Amino acid sequence: MSDINDLLPHLSDEDRANFIKAVSGVGDAFESQTTIVVDPEKIANLPAVREHVLSGAAIALDLEAAIASLKADPSISAKLIAAEIVKTQHDTIRKETAGMSRQAKMTYARERGLDRPRSDVSSEKMTLSEHLAVLQSLSPTNRIAYARRHGIS
Repeated sequence: MSDINDLLPHLSDEDRANFIKAVSGVGDAFESQTTIVVDPEKIANLPAVREHVLSGAAIALDLEAAIASLKADPSISAKLIAAEIVKTQHDTIRKETAGMSRQAKMTYARERGLDRPRSDVSSEKMTLSEHLAVLQSLSPTNRIAYARRHGIS
């Protein structure tokens, strides 16, 4: 099966517009269901998208089949599993801390290492002097939050 991108130059403008609309529609639907953004190249060659575009939109775009195909892709299923693990961890933390006081929540966080900088926001590219320059421009409350987030406190 050839790459659909090789066929696009030989299709009409209407077919190319259908292709763009189908790829973005599948991507948006998948993201809204799973919160994971998928590379449009993976979406472009899905059977449901190919059938829709190559039929001149005579065959309706089957979003369910396209989403199922994306979920079956090994790289995407790994991301789905990782996202589910994170969601489960967050739900557990919310449930365990629901009735706690602020002090008890801080103790809970410290005991579990949740008071450390998160890997998704820590910046190893910035030097301490650059962080201090940012801190000078913030209000006192925001300074504390920034310093904690970046492990400066």
